[in-house]
Amino acid sequence: MPAILIVEDDPTIAELIAERLKNEGYEVYIAFTGKDGLKYMDESNPACITLDIHLPDISGVEVLKEVRQKKEHSLPVIIITSDETARKDVEPYSPEAFFKKPVDFQKLKNVIKNVIEEKKKNLKSE
Repeated sequence: MPAILIVEDDPTIAELIAERLKNEGYEVYIAFTGKDGLKYMDESNPACITLDIHLPDISGVEVLKEVRQKKEHSLPVIIITSDETARKDVEPYSPEAFFKKPVDFQKLKNVIKNVIEEKKKNLKSE
């Protein structure tokens, strides 16, 4: 199964999402800071990233911006945040989805599955 990178500073939320994704068969990596998220992105080559906006070191918006600079749109990013106003900040970088906490895991799981399948289709057509 593909790997998912969770970038989330709240260990409880990160572990809950990670456990559920592992139960779905995904390999999961967790980063609690934006800088660690970028490092793990380079090291683990995830199929998808879930990204919080409010991180302790750099903002999730900055992480998303750097992901887009490095990977363009070949790496799907799903925003998960408690800050609804952050939507306008991330829109210029076109995240694949935006979820407000608390997240509906069933919807998140479906979006992850769909963006990974779309990524595979795009890779095959290139």
